[in-house]
Amino acid sequence: MQEGIKLTTPNLFDYFDYREYLHDFYQWHKKKNSAYSYRLFARKAKLGSPNYLKLVVDGKRRITDRTLYQFARGLGLTRDEEKYFRELVLYQEVSDPDSKEVHLRQLLKYQEKQRTPSPLRADRIKFLLDWHHAVIRELIASKTFQEDPAWIAARLGSKITEAQAKESLDLLIRLRLVERNSDGRLELREQLLTSSDEVPSHVIRSLHRTYLRKAINSIFLVPMDRREMSGLVLSIPNRRVKEIKDEIKEFRRKLNRKYGMDRDGDDVYFVGLYLFPVTNRGGAQ
Repeated sequence: MQEGIKLTTPNLFDYFDYREYLHDFYQWHKKKNSAYSYRLFARKAKLGSPNYLKLVVDGKRRITDRTLYQFARGLGLTRDEEKYFRELVLYQEVSDPDSKEVHLRQLLKYQEKQRTPSPLRADRIKFLLDWHHAVIRELIASKTFQEDPAWIAARLGSKITEAQAKESLDLLIRLRLVERNSDGRLELREQLLTSSDEVPSHVIRSLHRTYLRKAINSIFLVPMDRREMSGLVLSIPNRRVKEIKDEIKEFRRKLNRKYGMDRDGDDVYFVGLYLFPVTNRGGAQ
């Protein structure tokens, strides 16, 4: 939840968490009118429980298909806002990763349509949601780069269209991850890039899923001299898991420091390091 009370009307299209929006909505009305209450909201929404809104905000109840329309009425949403709110609820409540990503993309489309006041956050999410943006960013630093959407699409194995390549270049420029030098050529603006805390964790998980699929495909499609896949099966005390995670993170940072500054590349590679349990603790299911 956000701390404090917003003095301006909460803009629904700024949110990726419906409970956070409901919290800010209630606090804003309470600030305007001290007599405003959960009971008044329930009456307007025609909800059976006078504390239903509070229970939802506190994470003790969920918004169901039956109550979603009632909440939209209680919030006084327009038609577009109601559609966005529905996607917002579905995005948070579904557990299937593919479905969650579909709803997230719908949220981003609505935000773009409404021209939300905070487009930078949405652009950051787009950058991480689609694998090709980071690849094109690194491709710009290669010695053979051509600012030609057809050339870019071909270098990415025609896995994206020319239009997507052009959109990606525009996105990188908007995010100021690349800029034009005195000769008018694109170059990287900042050498090292990390994900932002403002990005929903599901976006990062979705990106890893994409690269894991590509890693699996590379087993059959990429010659061994151009890939490296190895692993260990270890019995690890739980107390030492964090220690191993820290070592993996430090190794990743070392690779980035040592090779991330090399701007004379031929191809763009993805380096993935993974640690996860393959047994259930104590045999529990």
